Amino acid sequence: MTTQLDKLLAAQEKATQKKHEAEQQEKRIRKQISDLKDKERTHRLCTRGGYLEKLLLEPEALTDDEVFELLGYAFNTPYVKDRLKAILEAKRRDPEAGKPSILGSETQTGVT
Repeated sequence: MTTQLDKLLAAQEKATQKKHEAEQQEKRIRKQISDLKDKERTHRLCTRGGYLEKLLLEPEALTDDEVFELLGYAFNTPYVKDRLKAILEAKRRDPEAGKPSILGSETQTGVT
């Protein structure tokens, strides 16, 4: 009877160790996911912020508040609101579709 108990206790210890290792692996994977998401966000912010600076005239002369005010004004225009809604609706209908241009179809065809 004691040998059976010893075997069960050894199996329990082994299972506990495996559980601990699995928890550690899960923790490492969660950290890798978090790091990857952080890198993606940083890249997205730098890319979009860089493009914004490209569009602004003398971006270094503007304060953050002035840029925020300008963006708030721009994004509250009916054209931008409608275009943004159209882009998001298209993505919801077909998430696998190619990325739509923010400029609209009239500039893609060369018509202005």
